[in-house]
Amino acid sequence: MVVVKYLHVDPETVFDGLSTAEPNSTIDLEAGEYTTPLTLSGRRGTRAEPIVIRGNPGTVLGSGMPFAEYRKTGNILSRRQQATGRFPGLYFMADEAALVVRDCQWVVIEKLLFRDCWPTATYLDNCQNVIIRDISFEGGTFAIATTGNDTRHILVEECSWVQDLSGRGREDLKNIREDGHPDPSPPPADTLLWKMTDWNRVHGARQDGFPVDVAKDARGLDGDFFRAWNIAGHVVIRKNVVIDAFNGVHFFSDGATAAENGCSRNVLVEKNWFVRVRDNAVEPETFAWNWTVRHNRFVDCYVPFSFELESSGYFYLYGNLGWNRYRPGPEGDTHVNGQLFKFGERHEAVGPHYVFNNTWILDIPIVKRRRFSNFRHFNNAIAYRSASGKRIPEPRSVFGNDSESYDDPRLSLDEAVAFEGSRFTKRWTELAIYFDGDWIDHPMFPDGLRAQGYPIGAHASGERLHFHDAGVGSPEGLRLRSPRPAKSAEIELPDGRKRFIDSKKHLVGAWQNTGPLALDTAPFAAHWND
Repeated sequence: MVVVKYLHVDPETVFDGLSTAEPNSTIDLEAGEYTTPLTLSGRRGTRAEPIVIRGNPGTVLGSGMPFAEYRKTGNILSRRQQATGRFPGLYFMADEAALVVRDCQWVVIEKLLFRDCWPTATYLDNCQNVIIRDISFEGGTFAIATTGNDTRHILVEECSWVQDLSGRGREDLKNIREDGHPDPSPPPADTLLWKMTDWNRVHGARQDGFPVDVAKDARGLDGDFFRAWNIAGHVVIRKNVVIDAFNGVHFFSDGATAAENGCSRNVLVEKNWFVRVRDNAVEPETFAWNWTVRHNRFVDCYVPFSFELESSGYFYLYGNLGWNRYRPGPEGDTHVNGQLFKFGERHEAVGPHYVFNNTWILDIPIVKRRRFSNFRHFNNAIAYRSASGKRIPEPRSVFGNDSESYDDPRLSLDEAVAFEGSRFTKRWTELAIYFDGDWIDHPMFPDGLRAQGYPIGAHASGERLHFHDAGVGSPEGLRLRSPRPAKSAEIELPDGRKRFIDSKKHLVGAWQNTGPLALDTAPFAAHWND
């Protein structure tokens, strides 16, 4: 019989516990304020006997400095980065964390409260098989930051992050945990990040006309719930709640060698809530391979999916629900009219990208501009509604403000890319783009868009959509009153196996007869820690 070794520590003795941890040790942090940064370095548990770092009620890690006090410091540090020619932000100092785990294996971090950790709460460097669960993050630039080409097999589940504490984030978190949905009313007008701060004051750059302004900016909020720099992957992020944050899940890989180095591979993002995300909720950047994003709820996210990727493949986005009713930003903010998908200027597909059987209520374009390769969009249910829930007579364009412009096939690639700066590409055949079987309640869909040169498939419909309850944040409410059969489709997995959507068994949209669409598209997740 294995006996767990409990190391009961307080703010004075915690360093002894971290330095002597061994397999099957549980470092039990007694109630108290842990304001000095902690580090676990070079320690290895095992699958059967992990090292556990555990908190208790009243255990708080962090600086104790609210954002109002840190704001100027964050701006000054960002301005120093700008002065060296780098993008202004606190990314360079993400390793200044309340808890650093470096060169470790088989570690569990659970039941802790991180509050006002600037810039970072938890930082993983060259770690494998780490579980982060049941953690509350409040404030901070980064909740979880990860780095290292050998960092892999990370599980983040049942955590929460309210980055900006000025609004009703804590109340919405409680409502989601207890009632299954956030408050459907408009967000408070005095919410700092969502309503009061111009986007460019968080993430603007000098070259765009927004150098750092120490007095006005809020650069300390330019962060992410989960940030990855060049990590291998095998990451599962599930059942978390992210509220009033700048970004949600953000993986970054450097340059063209990312594919060869095996970065950002095998990622599952499922059953999370993303509420009032000011920039991007899910953002793989540069390179990503074999991602599944399913059964998430997106409420008022500026851009739910940012796919500015140079190379990617084998993406599966399905069973997600989303509401986009209330716009962010103060008067004059240029970043208030988002889009469902954000694409880049050039993209190489190393596999397909499937977006199917999702349900959305929008007041933003599906794609505003640019292009993406091997993009297969089918069986989605999308309605354009106002904040009051009424059908919008003249909603925003589905594919950008300049969607009626003619596409000259004689244009070179560079000329076509420049032309696509104000609308989604029309070169669907060349890029293997496919829209069919979608039910989109928009006056231009599908016939008006076909007339503009978008070859939307024959099974698409623009008829009126009726929900059981179109109120913001009610998952069950997005069931369709008169569902219709889905279009049959074949889905290819990375290992060559197939999954099928059968029109006789499946319905358009996320909701099926027995619940959200469920497919085994992420088999690696069942063995993520093997």
